[in-house]
Amino acid sequence: MTARALLILLLAPAAWAGTPDDLRALVRQSLARLESSEKKAGDYGFVRKVERKEFASGGRIKNQWSLVLKRELEDGILVTRPIERDGKPLPEEERRKNQEALRKRQAELKALTPEQLEKRRAENRKRESDEDAWLKEFPEALDYQLAGEETIDGRPAAILDCTPRPGYKARNMRARVFEKVRGRLWIDKAETELVRAEAEVFDTVNIALGLLGKIEKGTRFFIQRRRVAPETWLPETETVRFAARVMLFKSMNNEVTTRNSEFRHRSEMAARASVP
Repeated sequence: MTARALLILLLAPAAWAGTPDDLRALVRQSLARLESSEKKAGDYGFVRKVERKEFASGGRIKNQWSLVLKRELEDGILVTRPIERDGKPLPEEERRKNQEALRKRQAELKALTPEQLEKRRAENRKRESDEDAWLKEFPEALDYQLAGEETIDGRPAAILDCTPRPGYKARNMRARVFEKVRGRLWIDKAETELVRAEAEVFDTVNIALGLLGKIEKGTRFFIQRRRVAPETWLPETETVRFAARVMLFKSMNNEVTTRNSEFRHRSEMAARASVP
């Protein structure tokens, strides 16, 4: 038995005991693992289908569309291109323009020195970190209660109910949404990965006293993740149904569902490409 396996066996009973501190620590760990998997996602190709519905008052669908994209290895670089819109292949002219844009982008990337490429990657990582800073408050902003266990894809997952933590004051303006959120988390018991999450905004959230916007009551979020490799989990399905107002002027009432499939690692795609 490896030292790591022994440590897991010794700590598992205490980690899943269900005390508030234990559960908060598990949520912190699952969030850290989620961030780690998101970094690995850059090395995977996939097929992605995005469906968007726009609702009028009363819940009637006034507009909807779908788009299928494919991310694959091309000349050593992972590229994403649209392949289908509203159930039909892209018109030849649009496909050609997309291909020309991708080739131009590839040429620009290949022209960068290793130092320039690393600088660009560092800037992208910083921008993404800044954009996701509010999510880091999630473990502290809510209280968690063990609600049982469920087997998902043959793996046991603990179920945690979450509600706003009384007295918590958000540090990031966007994190104020946690003051009006309740939901449920499913966390894989073997790898402490977030398997599934669902949440609902139960009251309107004003951003900057409503001057920058507001997130309306009834906004809902769902995510399902899948284990694609040891300690690597990627989003399989995400659905966001949101009602919001931006800068007092523009109202939005949309539902966006994203489904990912056919995950393949860069190395697998390269190996297949090398086979004559």
